[in-house]
Amino acid sequence: PPAAFGQAATMHLTPMMFDGTHFAGKPGITQAVPFEGDGVLSPSTKLVVSRFGNETGQLGYVLRRVDATPSGNSYTISTPEIARYCVQGAKPAISFDERYMVVHHYVGPADYAEYGYASASDPAFQQMLAKGTSNIFLVDLTTGAVTRVTTMHAGQYALYPHFRSDGWFYFLVRDTNTGQEYAMASDAALVN
Repeated sequence: PPAAFGQAATMHLTPMMFDGTHFAGKPGITQAVPFEGDGVLSPSTKLVVSRFGNETGQLGYVLRRVDATPSGNSYTISTPEIARYCVQGAKPAISFDERYMVVHHYVGPADYAEYGYASASDPAFQQMLAKGTSNIFLVDLTTGAVTRVTTMHAGQYALYPHFRSDGWFYFLVRDTNTGQEYAMASDAALVN
């Protein structure tokens, strides 16, 4: 998906405070995050990861710490950057232990070597581009190591990964060759 978020991009965070019976939203906080978008909070809400890019495309992900300090009936919030990952993909999901993020990535012309092709002009790779293909990638947030979890063929899409609390994650596989769609699970974050 496009990632040209622009110099004026912002992140809006809304503190939620429990008043004894329910959670109530407090005044929102807007942070300047140039060239970032599609932010996702971690399960503890102590981290946020965003895609970053410019007019030429996505360049990777930015991991930020969320420092929330009580202030009156709300919070002051800062989001210092703590890491960057030079990985392309769609909106990420973060594991419950906050060690990993998982994304799906649509195969593009520059990905030929990742899939074992000598050049982008290889007929089998050109078929992947023509029919479309996407795969699931797991990123270790502590080391930056990237693992491709799936190897889809032309016309097959591994999409929308989402973590379970036990470390497994689910994702969909859409096969346009057969018209079928499957729900899959992976323990790649547990055995990695």
